[in-house]
Amino acid sequence: MGRGSMVALAVAATAALLVSLSMLLVLLPMLDTYEQETRRMFVVWKARYRKTYIYVGKEECRYAVFKESRRRVARAKAAGPTSSGLNGLTAFAREEIYHGHGVQMGQELFEQETHRMFVGWKAKYGKTYRDVGEENCQYRLFMGNRHVVIRLNTAARQNVYDLNQFGDLTNGEVQERCYQRWRTES
Repeated sequence: MGRGSMVALAVAATAALLVSLSMLLVLLPMLDTYEQETRRMFVVWKARYRKTYIYVGKEECRYAVFKESRRRVARAKAAGPTSSGLNGLTAFAREEIYHGHGVQMGQELFEQETHRMFVGWKAKYGKTYRDVGEENCQYRLFMGNRHVVIRLNTAARQNVYDLNQFGDLTNGEVQERCYQRWRTES
């Protein structure tokens, strides 16, 4: 390539970049403002409660739980006067907060058994995580969901419920994935 064609290529690339940037500036206001506001609130929440995450995956996992908590609080407030609000536990799933409720065996034994189940469950469903932090966060959600399954089976007086491919997700994440699938199939 000659010098003239290199200059022409550089000019064309610069023009394409400027067009892309101007398109981005036009589209920015159209981006999901709820998502932007939730991200901003998460940053403020982390600062207020002095939360830091070493791993990006763990932070994203906690953000997903935070976002679901925000939606739950908004629904409660829309229904009428409520004491619901965002607090220091906002990035923890309800299943994690009620940790241990209804568990019959000792906690250490329960956690060992749950960890063994989690390893097998990951292999069965081909689950992999971005980093150790995300895996630890998803494990805590898995353990919380196991608590729920134990409570449901205890109430039903038989083993009707079990953990499926959604075992490491919050209720909101399950609904988003299932409803999105149903919408695209109809």
